[in-house]
Amino acid sequence: MICPKCQFEQPDAKSCAHCGLIFAKYQASLDRQDTISNKNNIEIEEKSPTEKTWFPFLTRPWKPVTTPAFIFLSLLFLLHIIFFPKTTLIEGWSVFTGMVHNVNLVFHEAGHALFAVFGNDTLAILGGSLNQCLIPFVVFASFFHQRDRTGTAFALLWFFGNFIDVSIYMADGRFLKLPLIGGLDLEAHDWRNLFNRFDLWGVDQGLSKIMFYLGWAGIFLTWAWLYKSWQATHKKG
Repeated sequence: MICPKCQFEQPDAKSCAHCGLIFAKYQASLDRQDTISNKNNIEIEEKSPTEKTWFPFLTRPWKPVTTPAFIFLSLLFLLHIIFFPKTTLIEGWSVFTGMVHNVNLVFHEAGHALFAVFGNDTLAILGGSLNQCLIPFVVFASFFHQRDRTGTAFALLWFFGNFIDVSIYMADGRFLKLPLIGGLDLEAHDWRNLFNRFDLWGVDQGLSKIMFYLGWAGIFLTWAWLYKSWQATHKKG
């Protein structure tokens, strides 16, 4: 036999005649090291899934974008491009913009009642604009969790479209040209009240433009992401 430590070749024995290594103890030491190594590997394997369970849905593949869904959302995108306001200062709505605005208005008014529950007057005023952005964001989160690209893109178009809607209301706080629901007086204008309360008249138009351009940027980026997703699906198909 050959000694595993000094490589001395000798007849079978309990210990090495050259270096004195006791073979049984040496083998026991190797067995303990193997046991420890296997235990560590098991612990790593057990911890690895746990670390991935923070957001397990992110590991699921996206659902493919079908061509009919891509065409529908592309048409919706084009309607935004053609009919949505190109400036925060407008005199009236196009038919398409008016339809979308009326849907958002329902959530806007509901937001006032919803956030008034917290007993904070400022939050109740802001709640209208906040809620009309919050609802499509919740829809976005739901589709994103389901890894549904089509639904996610639709929700994002709706979400960023509300940025444009809110930005126009913000800009109108200075000019008071938009008709208020129920024919209410200017004292009911949300953004006039908010800009008055926080003395933001020096930046009111700047804030509205930031909101406006964020909305348009989001709409374009959403369609670009949808197009790439559809293209990837089409190539695989």
